[in-house]
Amino acid sequence: MIDADEMVALIESCRREMKAMLPADEFASLSSKTRQDYRQLGRTLLQRARYAEGGAAEVMTATQRPTTFYKRVAALRYCLYAGLVEQLKSLHSALSARPVDRLQVMAIQAQLQQQRAFLREFETARQSGPTGERRKRASKRQALRGLPGDWREQLYQRAAKGKYADAILVAALTGCRPEELRRGVLIRRVNNPRNDMGEIRFEIDGAKVKAHQGQPQRLIAYGAHDPHPLLEALRIRLAGRRELLVCIDSPVNFTVEVRRLAHSLWPKHKHAITAYCLRHQWAADLKRHAAADSVSQGLGHASAKTRRHYGQANQASSRHALHPAAIEAERPVKPTTAKGPRHRAVSSTESTP
Repeated sequence: MIDADEMVALIESCRREMKAMLPADEFASLSSKTRQDYRQLGRTLLQRARYAEGGAAEVMTATQRPTTFYKRVAALRYCLYAGLVEQLKSLHSALSARPVDRLQVMAIQAQLQQQRAFLREFETARQSGPTGERRKRASKRQALRGLPGDWREQLYQRAAKGKYADAILVAALTGCRPEELRRGVLIRRVNNPRNDMGEIRFEIDGAKVKAHQGQPQRLIAYGAHDPHPLLEALRIRLAGRRELLVCIDSPVNFTVEVRRLAHSLWPKHKHAITAYCLRHQWAADLKRHAAADSVSQGLGHASAKTRRHYGQANQASSRHALHPAAIEAERPVKPTTAKGPRHRAVSSTESTP
């Protein structure tokens, strides 16, 4: 038998607990990719929680990294919220049907009861915070120490005949994220009307972008005749074409391949070399030779404070550093908050028109 009063009380209890835990519009700014990632991780954690002795709290706190804990918190919040919304919709449909499918209603009722139990476990663990001893995170900047000045060129040469050759070249020349390579980076040969000089431009669709964070679009340009070996390799790769789209299927597989190639080149190096090391090296080059805001814009940041985590000027080689001719980004770098036109950060090698 279905107890109507018990059902109403259960529904209201779930709604109150979810409302108290997060505003209804909490997830409005999440991208579809983030929603998908949160749902996948949240479902995995809930599945583990069903068999863990400590339930949701155990799977949330089974990590030494606070960042991992808070990512699990975010994923579970989203997954629990989305699951509750779906269950309440299903319940409404089941109760509206004629005749009422009592078995379906009872199944949904059981799911809601389990959902409420998870909510209470989750909230208790969330308020307690991470409990494991914090493990120091390995710095990618440290990984650059001890590498030869031309390590990027050597890495590309080792990868030149593989499926990720173009991706490594683009990551080295732009410092883009692996996720941005998954979306695709467009390379174009153009003439710059500002100085009537040829340029090779990289158009990047930004990742980690929210309402007031990150750069939705950015562009990094080099002189068409820049003699850097990486640009020489790119000109050969273009082979007369005006444009080339470079993309990868899996950011994870890409960084695994970079790690494998680097280990084959420098097996005694103390730190793992990953795709993000190319990003750190690119930032180090710009910190030595370019304006501060251009470093932030080129990395895809809208906040000046974030660039301090990437590369150091003393890690840039005088012989092998990259010198972008210009960087354009959709947003200015904070603390400026007013919305303005597309900003172009000019390098020391190009005079302001």
